Amino acid sequence: MSTTLENAQIELSKQLGDFWNSTTTSSGSTTTLIDTGLRAFNDGWIDSQSTQMWDRITSGTYDEEERRITSLVNTTGTLNTLAHGGTIASAVTYEVHRLFSASEKRRALIYASRNAYPFLNKLIDDETKVTGNWLINGSFEDYTSTVANNWTTDTLTAAKNTTKPLYKHGSASYKLSTAAGNIYQSSTETRDLVHLAGKNVTFTVQGWCDTASCLRLQIYDGTTTTSSSYHAGNSAWTKDNEPLKVQATIADNPTEVTFRIVLADAGGTAYVDDARVISETYTETYIGDLGLANNEPREVSVAYDYYFGKYRRLRGWRVDSDNFLVDIPCYSDQMLRITGIGYLDFLVSGAASELWTATINIDKPQLDILVAEAAKYLYGQKVMPNEESGESDQYSRGYSFWDRELAKRKGMFGMKVPEATTQWGN
Repeated sequence: MSTTLENAQIELSKQLGDFWNSTTTSSGSTTTLIDTGLRAFNDGWIDSQSTQMWDRITSGTYDEEERRITSLVNTTGTLNTLAHGGTIASAVTYEVHRLFSASEKRRALIYASRNAYPFLNKLIDDETKVTGNWLINGSFEDYTSTVANNWTTDTLTAAKNTTKPLYKHGSASYKLSTAAGNIYQSSTETRDLVHLAGKNVTFTVQGWCDTASCLRLQIYDGTTTTSSSYHAGNSAWTKDNEPLKVQATIADNPTEVTFRIVLADAGGTAYVDDARVISETYTETYIGDLGLANNEPREVSVAYDYYFGKYRRLRGWRVDSDNFLVDIPCYSDQMLRITGIGYLDFLVSGAASELWTATINIDKPQLDILVAEAAKYLYGQKVMPNEESGESDQYSRGYSFWDRELAKRKGMFGMKVPEATTQWGN
C-alpha cells in the first residue's frame, strides 16, 4: 500500500473543501487560461482581494507552474492570473486552489508525515545484521541510489539487485558485472577495521556466479594479499554453511585493512550477499542504517536457527552515540532480528523527495491522519497576531476543528507500536 504526494494533496484538498481540477477548452495567453467549465461559477468564486487563490498547471509545456489568480470572467470561462512562462494552450490540465496553494499543501503533507509519528510509523523488522560482524552493510541492503553504502567499486559495474531468487539474506544483493575488478570495504569506509591489526580474521560471503575462476575473496593489509578459492561458476548460490571463505592474520602495523570481493573475469556475472568479517569477540553492530526512530530498537533477538526463523530475545543491550548496538552478550557470528518503528516520509527510490510522484507507505484510513495533521498545520500557519481579525478568527476556527479531528482520527486509525523489551528479568 502506498499513496503518492499528488494523490495525498488531492485528498487534502477535497477534505478542505478546496478541490477543483479541469482541462482548458481553448488557448489562452500568458496571463489567462480558458475553460468553459468555469462558467458554472459566479465571478465572486475568485475573490480579487484574497492572497490565497492560485492555479497549478499539471500538464503541457508549463507543467508544475503555480501563479496567483486575480479574477474570473464567468461569461467566457476565463481565469486571469499573474504571468505564466508562456501561453496556456488548449487541452492543458490545471487545478485551482482557493484556500492554500498547492506548494503550501505539499509542504504541509511532508511536515505531517513525520509529525504524526508514532500514530503514523514505518514498521521495521530487520534480519540483516550479524553479531560480531566488523563490516557495515554486509547484507547489501543500504544504498545511495544504486550504490551500496560503505562499499567502494573498483573498475567493475556494481548494481543493487532485488530480483528473486538472486539474493539470499534480507531483500537485496549486489550484482557485479561488465569488467574485471572488485568491490571493497576498508578502514576508510568503516572506522573499526583499523582495530583488526594483529588479529586473525575470517572473511565470508554468500555468492552466485555463472563463470568458473571468476568470483573470489581477498584480504589485504597493505603488504600481503590472501585469496579464497573461486566460486564453482555453476550459476548457483553457495550453500548456507559453505560460503566463500578466506582467513588471514592482519599485520601488526598494517598500512591498510581491506576486504575485497573480486570479479576476475570480465565475461562473468556474480551476485553477492551476507558478507561477514569475524574476529575474536566483537560486541558492536551498526544499526544507524535501519531507519529506526532515534536509532532505538524496540526489541533485539538472536537467531539460534535463522533459516527456520527461530530467535531468542536479548536483554542488556544499548545503543551508543555512534548508533552501534553494543553490549550484546556471549554471541558472535549469529543473525540478529531487530524490530522497532521509524518515521514515515515521501520517497523516490528510497530517498526523501518533494516530487509529486514520491510515495508514502500508507493508504486509507491512515491517510486521514496525514490529511488532518497537514490541515492543522496549514491553518496554524495562518493564525498570526497581525492578521485581520475576520481572517484570523476564520483560521483559528479551522485550526481548532482540525485539532479535534486529528485527535479523533489518531484514536481510531493510529498504527500499532511494538512493545519495547524490558531490559531486566527473564
